Amino acid sequence: MSRHPLRPLVLGVIVLGSVFFIANGARAADTTEGGAWQAAPYSLGQGLYFPGLGLRLGGYADVHVFDLDGSRANSSLRDVSLFVTKDLGDRWQFFTELATSRTVNVTGAENDGGEAKIDVERVYADFHATPAITLRVGKFLTPIGEWNLVHADPLTWTVSRPLATSAAFARHAAGAMAFGTVAVKGRDLDYWVFADDSKNLGVGQDADDAFTDYTGDRSPRNNFRHAVGGRVLYHLAGDSLAVGASYVAYQLEEPRHDYKLTGIDFTWTTRYVELTGEAIYRSGASPLSSERGGFVEAGFPIASHLYLIGRVERYHTSVPETTTLVRTEALNYRPIPGLVLKLEHRNTKGGDIVPSGWLASISVLF
Repeated sequence: MSRHPLRPLVLGVIVLGSVFFIANGARAADTTEGGAWQAAPYSLGQGLYFPGLGLRLGGYADVHVFDLDGSRANSSLRDVSLFVTKDLGDRWQFFTELATSRTVNVTGAENDGGEAKIDVERVYADFHATPAITLRVGKFLTPIGEWNLVHADPLTWTVSRPLATSAAFARHAAGAMAFGTVAVKGRDLDYWVFADDSKNLGVGQDADDAFTDYTGDRSPRNNFRHAVGGRVLYHLAGDSLAVGASYVAYQLEEPRHDYKLTGIDFTWTTRYVELTGEAIYRSGASPLSSERGGFVEAGFPIASHLYLIGRVERYHTSVPETTTLVRTEALNYRPIPGLVLKLEHRNTKGGDIVPSGWLASISVLF
């Protein structure tokens, strides 16, 4: 097999970022009287920052408990992720997220040790070319909709993830991206444009299952082979309303078909409610290519740091071919910044890819 011409570039940037990380840290340690590793005041959820090194360490962890129809009650230390961000001069920045998942599973009174996996969730280098343009190369989150870009458990309202945010596309891409913010008619327009070549540039153990939340082993694996597309997000009404649109043309590893996906999303925030929604439509040459669906979600503050969440979603999957309706009610409690407790009940009609039942989680952003 011929070697892809971009692979050495991507791996080179990653290695170069690591070398700069070590070299800069060592140089700062030598030239500062113990001050290089002097950390700034720490706050939970903000990461540990070392100004002398331009280094920030952070991450998150979460424990999930679920009792779903057709299975025994189960709990798991589901995710532990470490974030490392390193400034490399004024314009370059290196970032990596290393994640372990399902490190401990407890079913009833039994502890099976789980199926721990270590994955390179993200690894990339950013070059801040201008105030409006940042260039990124490496492995990153696919810019489709809002949820996928803000996917970490402590940052989302519910334990479960809507089908429209994972069922039709890969959650990760490997390649290059340009993104930033420009002014259009006096309002901000955020944009993302990316090209993926995961077939040749894939990094880490990809596990982009279509159905991500406690659905057994029946889930198709939605890894990109290659893709090109982007997203825009326009801010309105004094930034209380944001409306987005996405488009991607891609090929998946399984099933091996070419697809085109369009999506829309919005977020409307007021003092009394946060209303969000996403919808996607996927098409392709194969009869099994078509998927469509979406959700609308509302979050209401009901007491200090306590929120009531309601979500309705409808999704038509191609493998298996079925239409699923899901109604979710949840409580989200954030007693202090960085700590989130969630309790959720979901009721499902149509198919069994998303079982009904109870879910709960405790997550911390550190």
